[in-house]
Amino acid sequence: MEHDQQGSSTTPDISSPGVPAPIAQSLPGPVPPVPVPPDQVPPGPPGAPFHGYGPPPGTPPQRWLGPGPYLPRRTWQQKTRTLITAMTGLSGVVWIACAIILMLLGAVVAQYQKTATFTGNGGVMVSCESSSTAGGAVEAGTPVIAWSDRSDRVLHTALRPVKRAEVIDPNDRAGGKAERCYLPFTLEQVRGDASGYNVRIGDTATQFVTTKSLKDGAIVPIVIGGDR
Repeated sequence: MEHDQQGSSTTPDISSPGVPAPIAQSLPGPVPPVPVPPDQVPPGPPGAPFHGYGPPPGTPPQRWLGPGPYLPRRTWQQKTRTLITAMTGLSGVVWIACAIILMLLGAVVAQYQKTATFTGNGGVMVSCESSSTAGGAVEAGTPVIAWSDRSDRVLHTALRPVKRAEVIDPNDRAGGKAERCYLPFTLEQVRGDASGYNVRIGDTATQFVTTKSLKDGAIVPIVIGGDR
C-alpha cells in the first residue's frame, strides 16, 4: 500500500506514450505602454530613448525658439569711441579747472574780506551850552587817533562842529524828548576784520570801540586821566 502511494506521487514521464503533457503556466508579458498626454510628450522623434540628459519623459516640453539670423553689428560704438573718450577727458579737465578757479576765487574773496575797509563814525557827547566837555579840553577840532592790532596803520581825524539831536528823555515818565549835543568824527579805512579799535580823543584816556560800533556810529565816552 505504501509502495503504491509512493509510486503514485512520482512525476509521470511525459515521454511515455499515452501520458498527457502538463499545462504550461503563463509567464508575464510586456507591459503595454501608458498613453502620454500630448502636452507631456518629450521632445525628439517618437520612441527616442532617454539618455539621461534633457527633460525626462513626462515633463512639459520646453518650447524654445529656433535659431534666427545674427543681430546686426553695432558699428556706431566703434566709430564714436574715440570721440566719446576725448569728450570724457575734456570734461574732466574742465571740471578740474572749474574747481581750481573756485578755490582761487574763494581765497581772493576771503583775503578781500580780511583787508576790506570802511568809513567808521563816532561822536562825543558835549554840553549844549558850551559845545565842549572835560572842562573845555574836548571841543570841535580836537584830534582823534585810532589804531588796531590787525594793522600798523594809525588813523587820524578830528572832531567836527557840534550837532544837536532830540532823543527820548529817560527821566521823563511822560515820554518827553530832550535835546542832546555831540561832536561827530569820521575814521577812514577802518578794517572790517579787526575786532575793534583803540580810540583816543585829545589827551583823554584811550577807549576800546568795537568795529561794529564804528559801523553803526559809536558814542565814545570821555575819561579824564587814566592810560593814554
